[in-house]
Amino acid sequence: MTRLFLVSQGERRLWVAAVLGEDVYCFVPDTGRFHRSDGVRDDFFMEQELAYEAVGVAGARRLIEGGLPALDPEVMADHLAEWRADARALEPEQVFASVVADLR
Repeated sequence: MTRLFLVSQGERRLWVAAVLGEDVYCFVPDTGRFHRSDGVRDDFFMEQELAYEAVGVAGARRLIEGGLPALDPEVMADHLAEWRADARALEPEQVFASVVADLR
């Protein structure tokens, strides 16, 4: 089952995350796509140090369209380079279609 969450740390919004089975993908504003995140996966399934608020497709769209800040290009340079080269990244519409398909 695919589920969507707003991931936050305190008042700070971090990611829109899609839980697809046992994998977690996070939307990266700088690439416009969802990328697999082992760190958020580990936190979601085990550590629960971050906050996870369920959002539907409409809520995820609103967040993606303007509710998430771009990442710091200096601090996140290595990650951004990896994500820009990520051939397995998912387009938002792919993720949203998976959510809708799971509701049927």
